[in-house]
Amino acid sequence: MIKERKDFACELSDKITLAKEELRLKSDNWEELSRKVEESRTSWLVAGISSPPGIARPLSERPRNYTALSSDGSQIFPDRHEALPCYLINISSIAITYGDKAGARLGSGPSLFYRDEDRFTTWGGKRIPADGEVISLKRTLMEFERILELVKGGEAEENTIALSDGTLILWRLEAAPPDFRNGIMAPFLRILEEFRSLRVPVAGYISYPGSTDVINALRVGLCPEKVSLCNQCPYTELPELPCSPIEGLTDRFLFSTVLDTGEASAVFKSSSKILEMYGDHHIYFFYINIGEEIARVEVPEWVAGDAGLLTMVHTLIFDQARKGKGYPVSIAEAHEQAVVKAKDRDFFFSLIREAMVKSDFAVTVSRKGLSKRIPGV
Repeated sequence: MIKERKDFACELSDKITLAKEELRLKSDNWEELSRKVEESRTSWLVAGISSPPGIARPLSERPRNYTALSSDGSQIFPDRHEALPCYLINISSIAITYGDKAGARLGSGPSLFYRDEDRFTTWGGKRIPADGEVISLKRTLMEFERILELVKGGEAEENTIALSDGTLILWRLEAAPPDFRNGIMAPFLRILEEFRSLRVPVAGYISYPGSTDVINALRVGLCPEKVSLCNQCPYTELPELPCSPIEGLTDRFLFSTVLDTGEASAVFKSSSKILEMYGDHHIYFFYINIGEEIARVEVPEWVAGDAGLLTMVHTLIFDQARKGKGYPVSIAEAHEQAVVKAKDRDFFFSLIREAMVKSDFAVTVSRKGLSKRIPGV
């Protein structure tokens, strides 16, 4: 494995050099690349181009006063081998203010779900048990609701940013039936709309991203065809496709050679299919060199189109990452406050069994569940 990895590293260097040169060339004629990307049909996610893709935006001076809000969640999934079918979601709330009113407010709040309307969901017209996927999406929604509560509760001071760990694109809803998808998407978009009305920018921070959207746009540019139609590619009989010399690269590799510490890339438009439902909140993204790594930052369209908000997001995310030694400190604290450990899970189900006994309920646990607690040897 290590030998193959070493061989790949040598090949990677040549690919990066080629991709960097292609990025420079396409920046001189970016309108043509933008047109070709819009008209082409590929089997990959391709970044929408609205400015020279090779530009590097400098870091602006950090405002003296600002507030970083964040939230994260953790859960205890239902276990059919336990005494009662229920689950728990723990959501953290982080508000860190810098400057004249410096201070930090950290906390978390667990919610217990045991009623039928919580344990079951509608999926394609059928009533099914809420599994890990459903609970995880519900948790994501609760995280954004918690940040919005912080804003409305007076935590939003001058220059406030709402930071989320991970993507703002609800990828997992793409394959979901309309009834379930709408049940998550509608409240999520309402939350984003409230953030817009309050002029509090929302940003998703992705550490060590593996996305290839910009590389894929450059691959479209390498295609000799005027319009790239991958399902009708005329070059499949060749030893190597015209677009393959930079295949296998990620955007992170490319921008690590383009951006200096503190600089951010051009802003690109995501082409994820689920974003057709986002309306005015379509997700855009850019890359930023925070020193220790290249991170991907996602923002709604109304942030991407507002120069002031976009600059603030760039500046404050970099400052948060520096304060967190390479990772935004508000997001790191949100995780620490929210995390539910294995011993917490065991204690949670123990409390349930104890409460049932005190209320004169017969406690029944499956043989499998019992075997996990009593060693056989």
